[in-house]
Amino acid sequence: MILDLKFRSGFLALFCGVFLLSTASFCFAEDGEPEMTQADSIKKAGQHLSFGARYLKSKQYEDAETQFLKSWGFNPKRATTARYLGRLYEEIERYEDAITWFLKAVELDPTSKYTRGAHVALARIYIIQEQPDKAIGSYEALLEFDLTAEEKIKYYHALVSLNVETEDYEQALEYAKKWGELSPDDPDVRDMIGKLHLQTGGEDEALAEMEKVLALNPDDYATLEKLAGMYDQRGDDDKAFDAFEKLYQNDDSSVFFLEETIKLGKRIGKSRSWIVSRLEKLHAMQSDNLGVIEELAELTGSLKWVNKGLRQDPQNGRYPYMRGDHYFNRWENSGAKQDSINALTWYRRALKDPQWKGNANAMIQTLDPPLTEEEKKRREFFEGSKKKKEEVETEGKK
Repeated sequence: MILDLKFRSGFLALFCGVFLLSTASFCFAEDGEPEMTQADSIKKAGQHLSFGARYLKSKQYEDAETQFLKSWGFNPKRATTARYLGRLYEEIERYEDAITWFLKAVELDPTSKYTRGAHVALARIYIIQEQPDKAIGSYEALLEFDLTAEEKIKYYHALVSLNVETEDYEQALEYAKKWGELSPDDPDVRDMIGKLHLQTGGEDEALAEMEKVLALNPDDYATLEKLAGMYDQRGDDDKAFDAFEKLYQNDDSSVFFLEETIKLGKRIGKSRSWIVSRLEKLHAMQSDNLGVIEELAELTGSLKWVNKGLRQDPQNGRYPYMRGDHYFNRWENSGAKQDSINALTWYRRALKDPQWKGNANAMIQTLDPPLTEEEKKRREFFEGSKKKKEEVETEGKK
């Protein structure tokens, strides 16, 4: 029994001696302090990371920073710690530090699904710092990940906006087209593509895109107005008229839409009565518009409009000339002397306006033509004879 106990004690002492000798190189540091194994470091890093995450959640930023940095000290290869530090510094608006740690996270684990969050955060910070080129790089990096269609649309939208901001319209158009492929029935993307085509000189493509927008949403009057203007510029009068007519029917208080329908109505051959009706509506909206009064007077020949014009613009020879025409036409039909006298009176008033002097003279000569030489001599003869007779009679009375 005693021998057996001694044997066991000796074996145990021998085993412990061998174990201590074999592990001395990593169980004790040179200064006598125990060194931590890699597994222990990782474990410690995880503990501090967990503490830091709790502090960050409760907005205890100093304590969170301390814990995250300790975690990083124990394990400087863990991307999660770098991402947490990035989040912390972004929340307290230490953006440069946040960028440093988010970039470190991307470097350590470039393909992880969690790295997407780092890229999103970087893009967000670059936008705050007004660095659109760097934000574009972050969004482009996001497109390398496995994304849903909704996520791609969101990032394409951001890339379109950022490229427009940097005035790279060609690249913005490329991203808008990709956005459009994923969402072909979205009027917003069709509108964006149309605008970018216009910006890059592709007017035909822009027109086609805007027509698609209108087909998707017939009551999109903003797009309709752009199309109306483009049709007008391109000389497509029928389409331009239809577009402006729809705009006017939607907003009959718009002078611009009404004027455009009148202009285009003339081009496509609308009847005189239709044009007069529209001009009368325009006059109701702009009673002092002399151009409208003048046109109504021309189209209708009505003294109502002639007199309005004469009252508002008495120096304009057009209106007395038109009144002369009114009486001239009556004289031609009736032969009444008074009508010819009235016509001459108004034509003579029109002589004061140099622009109408020639026309007025021509009508005066029509009504009261100059005497021929023969007629002049005849009148001189009779006037001379009459004068002599009057002299003889006067002398006889004396």
